[in-house]
Amino acid sequence: MANKSGRFFAGFGAALFLVTSSALTVGVILTLNQSNNSSSTSSSSTSASATTSTPSATNIDPAGSYSVGHKLPGYTPLNKTLAHLELYDLVKGTGASVTAGSTVTADYVGALADSGTVFDDSSAHGGAQTFSLSGVIKGWSLGIPGMKVGGVREIMIPAGLGYGSQSVSGIPANSDLVFWVKITAVK
Repeated sequence: MANKSGRFFAGFGAALFLVTSSALTVGVILTLNQSNNSSSTSSSSTSASATTSTPSATNIDPAGSYSVGHKLPGYTPLNKTLAHLELYDLVKGTGASVTAGSTVTADYVGALADSGTVFDDSSAHGGAQTFSLSGVIKGWSLGIPGMKVGGVREIMIPAGLGYGSQSVSGIPANSDLVFWVKITAVK
C-alpha cells in the first residue's frame, strides 16, 4: 500500500511539474510576443526614435500662419490614442544639431491629434520662438533632440508626455498632441 501511494504522489508531482512548467513557458512566450508587438507602447515611455514613415500630413510648413481653433490643413486626424512618442523627420536639417537641454529657436504649430484643431502657432507670437528644451513639455524635450537647423519634424505626443490630466488653454485634459516643428537656430 505504501508503495502504491508513493508512486501516486511521485506521478502527481511529475504531472504538476509538467503542467506548471508548460504554463510558465506559454506565459513567457506570450509576454515576449506582446513585447515585440507593442514595441514599448507604454504611455509613460520615454524612448522615441525618429522615423521616415509617412506622417499624418502633407505640405507641412511650420512657419505658415495657422488660425487657432481651426483645423490644421492637410492633417489626417488620429482615430486612435497614441501609445508612445512618434517622430517623423520630414526635412533633414544640415545645420547644428540639437542636444538635450539645448536652447532652440523654432517655428511651430500645435494641434489636437484626434481632430487637428490648432491650439498654438508661433506666427501668432511674432514668428519663430526661442526656448530651452529643459523648460518645455516632456514630448518636446524628448522629441526635438537629434534635429538639425533647417530640419522639420512632425512630433506626435501622447497625453502623458504632453499636459496629461491638466486642461490648458485650448487643450482638453488627456489630449494627444501633434506638433510641426522647424528648427531655425540652436545654442
